[in-house]
Amino acid sequence: MEIFLRSGEYMGVRLKEKRFQLLILIPLRRTWGIIMKKLFFCVLTGCIVLMLAACGGKGNGGSTASSKEYVYKAEEVPIEKEETSRVNDFYMKDGRMYFFSTCWLEEGSQVVVMNSKMDGSDAKSFTIDMKRDSYFSYWNSDEEGNYYAVYDEYLEEGAGEEVYYRDDYYLVKMDSGGKEVWKLPLNSEDQDYWVQWMHLLPDGRIGVADQGGISFYDTDGNPAGHVTPSEDLDGGTYFLQDGTVVVGTYNDTTSQSVLRKLDVNTGEYSGEYVIPGGSGNYSLYAGADCDFLLVGNGGVYSYNLGDEEIKKRMDFIDSDLSTTYIYELYAVSEEEFYGMMDDEMTGEEVIMKFTKVDPKDVADKTVLTLACNYLNWDVRKHVVEFNKTNPDYRIQITEYARYNTDEDGTIGITRLNTDIASGKMPDILLLDYEMPIESYASKGLFEDLYPYIDKDEELNKEDYFPNIMKAFENNGKLYRLAPRFVINTVAGKTADVGDRENWTIQDLKAVMASKPEGMEVFSEMTRGEMLYYSMRMSGDQFIDWESGKCSFNSEDFLSLLEFIKSFPETLPEDYYDESRGEWNSWFRNGTVLLSQMTLDSFSSYNYTKKGTFGEDITLIGFPSGEGKGSVINSELEIAMSAKSGNKDGAWQFMRYFLTDEYQGAMNYGLPVSIKHAEKLAQEAKKRPSYEDENGNIVEYDDTYYIGGEEIPITPMTQEEVDTVFRFIESVDRLYSGNQELFDIVAEEAAPYFEGQKRAEEVADIIENRVQIYVNENR
Repeated sequence: MEIFLRSGEYMGVRLKEKRFQLLILIPLRRTWGIIMKKLFFCVLTGCIVLMLAACGGKGNGGSTASSKEYVYKAEEVPIEKEETSRVNDFYMKDGRMYFFSTCWLEEGSQVVVMNSKMDGSDAKSFTIDMKRDSYFSYWNSDEEGNYYAVYDEYLEEGAGEEVYYRDDYYLVKMDSGGKEVWKLPLNSEDQDYWVQWMHLLPDGRIGVADQGGISFYDTDGNPAGHVTPSEDLDGGTYFLQDGTVVVGTYNDTTSQSVLRKLDVNTGEYSGEYVIPGGSGNYSLYAGADCDFLLVGNGGVYSYNLGDEEIKKRMDFIDSDLSTTYIYELYAVSEEEFYGMMDDEMTGEEVIMKFTKVDPKDVADKTVLTLACNYLNWDVRKHVVEFNKTNPDYRIQITEYARYNTDEDGTIGITRLNTDIASGKMPDILLLDYEMPIESYASKGLFEDLYPYIDKDEELNKEDYFPNIMKAFENNGKLYRLAPRFVINTVAGKTADVGDRENWTIQDLKAVMASKPEGMEVFSEMTRGEMLYYSMRMSGDQFIDWESGKCSFNSEDFLSLLEFIKSFPETLPEDYYDESRGEWNSWFRNGTVLLSQMTLDSFSSYNYTKKGTFGEDITLIGFPSGEGKGSVINSELEIAMSAKSGNKDGAWQFMRYFLTDEYQGAMNYGLPVSIKHAEKLAQEAKKRPSYEDENGNIVEYDDTYYIGGEEIPITPMTQEEVDTVFRFIESVDRLYSGNQELFDIVAEEAAPYFEGQKRAEEVADIIENRVQIYVNENR
């Protein structure tokens, strides 16, 4: 996880997982202390759950019963709200739904409070006009129709250098029409205060939890007691339907997230429960026939405190839902629950009713199996659409990453490789860098896809970049379908490196010898990072998988080892000293020679040329013995089993990724379709634009910032577009993602880097070990 400031106006949280990245920006309207304490836990936990939901998550996948058992019908509950408002809270009580939406205005906002019958009818609502920087949260209601909420008003006081900020919190009661009944201050001058939760308890008291414990009030706003729990309440508090209060906490001894029951009357905890697979992989909601409903890992699960495994209730894909996440879940019964999800078309929150479908009512289709380590989002979307529309086939997914644990993130991929080796090959396989892909191909596990393309009346092999297709061939056969790609390369000023497209280590040394002392080859690069990067960019040049011959004891590899050793083990403490200027100015001012670059669009070339370097550049690639230092990288590779009994059905699914529908709509990477790449090139020659509120098209300039200076990025010229096209068509090597190969090199090269062995010695050992590995995997 990375936390950062952007433009001094936002706090950013970026989480990365294999093939997945989540970025959230939070407006800095409050002081750092308040933000970090109030929002850090919520953002971190929420982001992890959302991220794992999208990637498939970890943990016990539950029962392996027929997928027909997990099908639910999803129906949107119609609610009336302003188009510009967003539903930000929702709950159910006594047969009615309560939802709260916010409409942001130029000065302040409006909160709409509404309740209705379960089908959305008999809606009653009122509107509250809000001041700027004021908020309602933790809505509750009683049997008489009164509402209770926490009101937070953010205040700026003083002037000049004496400005300070304060949050004032109040507990508020309103009648059914929104009229304020009473308003009770919760803090006074305490700048380090926030509310952790507020809840209307079964005995009629209102509980408010903060850093000091839990304070109680009656429905007239009078104090009704206070308790200080024996442990803090930072880990989330859950109110079960039978009145039990459960708190998430952490066991330092076992290093596990656990659940414990809390007696709110005494503040004492009891019991300790661990959700199989870890509670951090799920969002928890009170169940109807069970303690909890868990959302995550592609579906909804049930869990009772003390259970040794969770049980699957609903599978999103089996239910033909494109969403990966449902939030604010409320259970009515074992077979019916309500929740919120984001509409795929509009992105707006919608309230949905989910009803279990009798397995006998689920249509019978031929099942195609699709296996993967982590499920790609585009594939997931297409699976849902394919399952909805194809009359004959249905895709069933096994995502092996679900078997991973917090302690071991390799269980899933190990199990997948073991299953394949034992003959359990799926009809369709999403390839992963942690798979021995070359071994699978050489052993005949994959079907050649060229005959299917040739027979397809809508597809033409000549419509796709021939060098990209060829790069994924094995002995002239196309075993892997890579519908989109990026190119990993190295960029430098043409004035420094010339206009050649490739070079060797010796060429790089000659350039560096002509530069001032202290100039770096790459920025922020340690020896370990350089080893990793060099093996990803050039590792495959030392292995011929078709012949099985290795060449790690060659002069080229020895030169590479010597080059890697020249990098520092760690960066100096003063590396980011202000005297060196801002990082993004180093490439312009001669501090750094080269930039690692991912060409994922035409604009990435434009930004690197006009922003990063500010002058003509050459995509020269990583220095290598073969002189080919740019590589094709695809994070979406699909293979068909050569032993599948349903190859026609598998192709019906796979062909979509070569069609105009997909090639013309991808939101990341370069399309393998030449026609659609040309369309992107034409767009890159135009100024970016947007449609304003009046329907007018407004053009603007892309910008790059160095030291607060705004540098406009002009549209690409036809010459620049042609340069990028020629470069794309020149690359024919694949990115080397083989982790086992890297581990061997890293382990055996270490004594050389530490001065304990000569380069020739470690090269011979690496050669022998890799040769054995290659022989075993051909």
